[in-house]
Amino acid sequence: MKFGERYVYMDDLAGAAGGGAGGDSGAAAGAGGAGAAGDAAAQSGAAAGAGAGAGDGGAAQGGGGSSALSGGNEWTPDAIPEKFRVKGADGELDLAATVRKVDEHRANLEKRMGAGDIRPKTPDEYKLPDTDVFKNLQLDEAGAKAFRQEAHDMGLSQSQYAAVMGKWATLAPELVNAAQKDTVETATASLKEVWKGDYEANIKDSYRAVSALAAKAGFTYDEVEAAIGNNPVAIRLFAALGPEMREDATPNGAAGAVGGGAQTYEEFIGANWAAYSDPRNPQHKAITARAAQLSARETKGQPAPH
Repeated sequence: MKFGERYVYMDDLAGAAGGGAGGDSGAAAGAGGAGAAGDAAAQSGAAAGAGAGAGDGGAAQGGGGSSALSGGNEWTPDAIPEKFRVKGADGELDLAATVRKVDEHRANLEKRMGAGDIRPKTPDEYKLPDTDVFKNLQLDEAGAKAFRQEAHDMGLSQSQYAAVMGKWATLAPELVNAAQKDTVETATASLKEVWKGDYEANIKDSYRAVSALAAKAGFTYDEVEAAIGNNPVAIRLFAALGPEMREDATPNGAAGAVGGGAQTYEEFIGANWAAYSDPRNPQHKAITARAAQLSARETKGQPAPH
């Protein structure tokens, strides 16, 4: 026998000690019975030692997982947020009811998120709707980029962004027209408040000045109107120039008549704007015909400007 070597068949030291202790107590009990009792005690001690050894080995190998740290990955009911926890009549956690509450929350969240679409990674990944409206529409890139950033900050998904832009394309013309109408009304009200009963005369002077100066500056009347047509300050400034323009022309022989042939088409229109612009005015037909004659003379047969 080689001392100092250990084999897999050797009993655990605790078992051996238990067996020794049993043997000693059996010897104290008696001669014949002592041997049997000692043997039984030894076997019992050996079994207890082997069980203890096996238990220690299992804890060392399994324990909380492959490492001490991995034990933190284990899920327990304590991880359920308090707002989802449901307690039974006994005050203990009702796990089944809690799970149902969590599932109801998940279902409601899916309904609110729709198909679960999320925003793109960057604002530049948003795409406009593939429609004829946007194919022919030229957007201001700086403004479009700023809105993409706002949409991204709000967390809009691609489908939500496309829906918003599609609705905007539908409503934008209506909004522009409504704003323009309100601006005309606001500008007119503002001028009438300042000019009182002189509104008609001053608006004619403004029109006369704009028409004359626009031609000298190389602009059409439509271009000037688009720029300042509803600007009360600009209209009042041009109205202040109107009398000077009127003084440069030969005085009229009578209302609506052309004296000496010196009055231009624009001057004639400015002086007779009320009748020219209102088909219900009794002088509208005559004023319109005379305006056409002046236009034909000045443009050599070209249509009169409007």
